[in-house]
Amino acid sequence: MKERYLGLDGGSSATVAIIADESGAILAAARTGGCNHQSIGKTAAAKEIQAAVDIALRAAGLRLSELTAATFGISGADRAPEMAVVEQMIAEVAPVPRRFVENQALLPIRAVTKDAVGVGLLAGTGTSCVGRDRYGRRHQVGGLGPISGDVGYGEDLAMRAVAAAWMASDGRIGPSTLSGSVPGALGVEGVEEIPTLMVRGVLPEVLITRVVGSLFEQAARGDGMALRIIEDTGARLGAAAAAAMRALVLRGANAVVVLGGTMFEAPGHDLLVHATERRIRHTVNEAHVILLDVEPAVGAVLFARDLVGHAPLSFAHKLRVGSGEINRLCRLSMHSAAAS
Repeated sequence: MKERYLGLDGGSSATVAIIADESGAILAAARTGGCNHQSIGKTAAAKEIQAAVDIALRAAGLRLSELTAATFGISGADRAPEMAVVEQMIAEVAPVPRRFVENQALLPIRAVTKDAVGVGLLAGTGTSCVGRDRYGRRHQVGGLGPISGDVGYGEDLAMRAVAAAWMASDGRIGPSTLSGSVPGALGVEGVEEIPTLMVRGVLPEVLITRVVGSLFEQAARGDGMALRIIEDTGARLGAAAAAAMRALVLRGANAVVVLGGTMFEAPGHDLLVHATERRIRHTVNEAHVILLDVEPAVGAVLFARDLVGHAPLSFAHKLRVGSGEINRLCRLSMHSAAAS
């Protein structure tokens, strides 16, 4: 039977599943909504995972039983209790006999390294930091949102920018261009109107994106307050990665940190990348900090291939090169699913 590998990257805002053949060529991909059970509940999260798997299988012309191995990197798979919930979800909706279930933050490490050793630091809709050594031991820092001291995710940056804009407006801090740019990004006259845009005390995702964009734009123009927010955020994100490195004694060639997620990867966010890297290097000066440049689901497929035997370099290379086609394949699979 031909080898077929499934890799799934399940985040808080999107779930991406890809299927590759024995050579590393990507056969199909699918994208559905976020699947963090801590945010939307187990039932809704399971439906998103199942939909992504089913659409990808259909696009590849396969059945679940024809998969050789699968890996599921899921946001919200944090401590043992949360991991148990995620593992049960996967067992119910995608019971591939040979499978690996882990936190989403480990996928970037495998996506860009040959041995999946290092620290994955994600900052997007949420923040997650997980390290892994060459013996398979893992160490997670935070991951539960504000209660565990997480920073750097979209809502955190947006609300800190809003707060700075408000304080600059009423004189609690010195002048900042955020006082005008943040309301402008939201389409209101002043900061006093911002609460009317909130739903149950939270800004909608589309508005969070606008505010974050305004924050980075003003920082690039030299606004002191915007720069301080980004510098402080990078320092705290870097401290999380450094803590994982210390706990696992990741030094020398193993001192790898892979940064992923929209807060790091979005155009114009170099300031956050540099601030995070400075903090990491302050603790571990030989650290190799890498900005993720492929889809995290690539790491999931490589982990799946490793379940059979360590993925050959040719397999990994072909998979990484093909990563640029994932968005197109997702669109094709969705059109096909809609037509059927």
